[in-house]
Amino acid sequence: MVNEKPLYKMKEYGTINGVRLSVKSAEILQREFGHVLSLRAIPGNAWEITAFSYVGRIELPDAVFLILPKLPIETVWDWLVWAYDISSLRFYPPVTTLAEMVGDPEWLVKFFVKECRSLCRTGLRTGYQAHTEALEEVRGQLQTTATLRRWMKQEYRFVCEYDEPTHWVRENRLLYAGLRDMVSGRYKDARVGRDIRNLLALFEPQEGKAAAALPVSVRDKLAELARLPLTRLNRHYARAFTWLRLYWRATSVSIGEGGVPYESFVLDMNELFESYIARRLTEELRPHGIAGHAQTRHWLGETGGIRIVPDLILKDRSGREVVLDTKYKLRTAQSENPDVFQMLAYMTARRASAGILLYAAGPERADKIKHTDKTIYRWSLQSEVSDSYEAHEKKLTCIISRIIHQFQKEQLS
Repeated sequence: MVNEKPLYKMKEYGTINGVRLSVKSAEILQREFGHVLSLRAIPGNAWEITAFSYVGRIELPDAVFLILPKLPIETVWDWLVWAYDISSLRFYPPVTTLAEMVGDPEWLVKFFVKECRSLCRTGLRTGYQAHTEALEEVRGQLQTTATLRRWMKQEYRFVCEYDEPTHWVRENRLLYAGLRDMVSGRYKDARVGRDIRNLLALFEPQEGKAAAALPVSVRDKLAELARLPLTRLNRHYARAFTWLRLYWRATSVSIGEGGVPYESFVLDMNELFESYIARRLTEELRPHGIAGHAQTRHWLGETGGIRIVPDLILKDRSGREVVLDTKYKLRTAQSENPDVFQMLAYMTARRASAGILLYAAGPERADKIKHTDKTIYRWSLQSEVSDSYEAHEKKLTCIISRIIHQFQKEQLS
């Protein structure tokens, strides 16, 4: 009987003591997941492990770590829906517990596979691939110089350049790369692996040069995905790309002893909170004539030497602006000054008179800055991190109303 690996459960920013790891596992954890968990050696040949602002599951050769969010599952699920524009999740959540959601990416893979199957049914996008070949008869464009060289060697064939239809276009290459990454996963539902293998056969290029045309690292894959514009010709790929982007951003594979792969799944809650707020406010404020511009670059120095990137710039039709920056943390007195100085830099660069620091939780306040027309508002999405989904929605509705009032030149409360 195979021994089960020890399972260590913890929450965001939580700490557990007395963890025993092999040298190999400790190296993997420090090298590949140092941004997720910190390790500190303690007496007794053990480790003290502290989680940062990530949730998910990390599998090592001799241990499994499950990091749970402090938020209710409905709230985290809603953030995922908005951040990645996955409308189908609003009506059919495939998981029922936080541990199930962050512990295994199988639900994510299932949604991706479903979209790929739908694309195959409706028809994959095709393009043309250039070929240069020596033929018995002319096809396409004759390459005169190359043909004469052959004839001088008494090789009486025509060197032609022609285009052939192919489905090995950028969109399908990326989906194929995702399927290749997913096929080695271990799934509770045996149908998942079978469906992935069947899809791989459908996406496999006839030319047999798939591996050479695929990006290798996750960073390269995400960059290739970001460079691919959505047009009327490939817009039906959008949902599959959304699932693929989430999969590549959240999953990683560690190779343990004997070449055995261990798949992990982690979500950056800072990034998730930022993306959720940006998309949600942009959608909710648009009907009121207020546009949202997320992660745009600006410069504080006159010569462009100091680059700043606020999370969200809100602007109405008259050009008035409010700068908003998200902070996925509990607002405390210790964290106030750095956050305020950061917001002052944003507001100075944008010449904005109002700035909002939006925290995940904590008390609220507003401060008018001396000798300026600037006011910084420190608001929170929740009173406590563990507030219910209903309380979260109620508070967000209130924040949206405050922003609208600001643009209507009403006093913020």
